[in-house]
Amino acid sequence: MAVRMSTSQLFNRGLNPILDAQTAVSKTQQQIASNKRVLTPADDPIAATRILQLNQEMASIEKYNNSISGLSSRLQREEVALGGINDLIQKAQELVTQSGNGALAGDQRGYIAVELESVVDAMAQYMNSKDAGGEYLFSGNKGSTQPFVKDNEGKYVYQGDQGQRFVQIGPVTSVAANDSGYDLFVNIKSARPGVNTSANDANTAQPPANISKASIRNQEQFDKFHPGSAIVEFRPANEINPPGLNYTIKQVEDGRVLAQNIPYVSGREIEVAGMAFRIDGRPAEGDSFTLGSTNQKGLLEGLQDYVETLKASQNGLSDDALKAEMNVAMENLNRGQDQVLKTTAAIGARLNQTEAAQASNADFELLVSQSLSELADLDYAAAISQLSEESFVLEAAQTTFTKITRLSLFNML
Repeated sequence: MAVRMSTSQLFNRGLNPILDAQTAVSKTQQQIASNKRVLTPADDPIAATRILQLNQEMASIEKYNNSISGLSSRLQREEVALGGINDLIQKAQELVTQSGNGALAGDQRGYIAVELESVVDAMAQYMNSKDAGGEYLFSGNKGSTQPFVKDNEGKYVYQGDQGQRFVQIGPVTSVAANDSGYDLFVNIKSARPGVNTSANDANTAQPPANISKASIRNQEQFDKFHPGSAIVEFRPANEINPPGLNYTIKQVEDGRVLAQNIPYVSGREIEVAGMAFRIDGRPAEGDSFTLGSTNQKGLLEGLQDYVETLKASQNGLSDDALKAEMNVAMENLNRGQDQVLKTTAAIGARLNQTEAAQASNADFELLVSQSLSELADLDYAAAISQLSEESFVLEAAQTTFTKITRLSLFNML
């Protein structure tokens, strides 16, 4: 049975093997150029899926390593800041001890007070340290807020929060990236109870009135008040004669009146239960302020209190009273130093943890790289041999096609 074949069929049947051979040669050349065995998922679907998974694992490792790098830098800066603060605490301890020398004159203690003030400011500078990204180290979660600023009384006040950030450095490992300035420098158990003051958030005066920090003027009276708290309430003007802005002070725990309907003068010192403080501005009727006993004394606050004591000693403070204040200041410094040293040790442990995680990530990265190489990398020797074979097949197909297309009945005439 005769088979008829058109000229186009003849050419197509000869051309298809050439195109297949060219495709094979081109693919092998691409594999050699890219050093990749699997160019598309169709080449090896199972291997392609596993390669995708391994690449995702490599991306995770890189993300963790970047986190470790930033975390290590931040912790090292915090460690340096705490080292500087510890050095300043030692300097303050020397000055406080020196100030207790009974042979010193009043003006000499004044010089020590000035030097202690410079120590306080230097401490505050370290406490306001920033990381490489410009965020404050000791502000808790409020990284853009300066943690320690001076109020109207010249006292340093903490403006951050008590938050602590954690950074993921491995699939199941996270490390604290900071320490709150409140927990580190403010929330320190005091050698002697003190007072915290605050304005009620519901106060309506505009601009709002402010309350100063309270100092202890009569320790015996305050000891009877402690651990209580008091509230200063501004009463209606018609409760006094002549009418005017006035306040009443009550003890919060039992409602006992400590002072009633006292005419208010902005900035005038108020004394109650052995405490002394001031309220500045013009409060509205109904505004209130709180004085609460506390067993904490911030590192900066304790030093600033002793500076005021030294300045007061120039006006005739007894040696016994000065010695008592010196002992309190030294104890507060010692407790603050303990807090700093404990945190420094904790930072060292965190840095060790990041180094261990980095080493673990490096080992895991090596294993993943080896697996990727086994799945994706090309065997050059085999590929070159295959390319030679495919090139030979292509050349043979081209030669055969050329000869077949030259066949014609006219050649038999």
